[in-house]
Amino acid sequence: MKKIYTFLAFAIVVLSLQAQQNVSLKINHLLGAAPFALNQSASNDLGDPFTVTRLEYYISKITLTHGNGQVIDIPNSYILVNANTPTSISLGSFNLTSLESISFGIGVDAPINNADPNLQPSTHPLAPKSPSMHWGWSSGYRFVAIEGNTGVNLNQIWQIHALGNRNYSRQTINTSGSVKNSILQIELDADYTQAVSGISVNSNLLTHGEFNEAATLLFNFSTGVFTQSTVGLVENEELMTFKIYPNPSSGLININVDQTLQNANYIVLDMVGREIQTGSLIGLTEQISINAKGIYFLNLYKDGSIVASEKVIIQ
Repeated sequence: MKKIYTFLAFAIVVLSLQAQQNVSLKINHLLGAAPFALNQSASNDLGDPFTVTRLEYYISKITLTHGNGQVIDIPNSYILVNANTPTSISLGSFNLTSLESISFGIGVDAPINNADPNLQPSTHPLAPKSPSMHWGWSSGYRFVAIEGNTGVNLNQIWQIHALGNRNYSRQTINTSGSVKNSILQIELDADYTQAVSGISVNSNLLTHGEFNEAATLLFNFSTGVFTQSTVGLVENEELMTFKIYPNPSSGLININVDQTLQNANYIVLDMVGREIQTGSLIGLTEQISINAKGIYFLNLYKDGSIVASEKVIIQ
């Protein structure tokens, strides 16, 4: 009888490990139908012309819904998004099936919003930044900071820095994601012309605070900016060669790639999505060491996006 119980316990553990899924979030930055770029001319629904010279915002409190309503809370999920750089974030590895939706807030939730940013590690999204994303003790962080030019000749300045606990809200985007190279990638389109929908973008628009255009901007971010990507993951035939050996390993593992992945960056995550180590692949074969026994995921990044992932077992 004891052997039966032991076998059942082992079977449950194996099934649980098999259900672990590495998940990433990718945001496609857009101005209307065009890819986002600084100083690119655009207009909103009122016909107001504008460009963007700065656009940064926080995403927080990410949850995944799967398997007929089961919810996974992703711990410490604070992302500082810069629309001028590619956004592809590893969310971690989770026991999930049939993704249904992703939910998140724009800004920083209380009471974290009113905590001391200097207590955060320097690399943390909530640590002090330059230019600053923190407004002050009582008001907290800038949820969104958007700046640019406007006017007939696009030579006049406009700005909205939006903040305030009263404006924090969460949204849900229905998506099943797409699996590529063992990664469940959630891909969202973010059209920032929708962020200034209904807002008169002109030289008098210099709003810093919680009210008026700032409140409208955050409402737009929570209702109209993000949609499930219609592009999905593009099959890339070049991503054919990616080997890890030995696997299982006693600690030393070799990473072998072809030339398409040379100079890629890597991140090693544990089973709950904590970052264990990072580095870059200098040659076609790289050897790394993982000291603690366990099961890990090794993710490869190219140009800021996850391109491959493999499970690594250290015995």
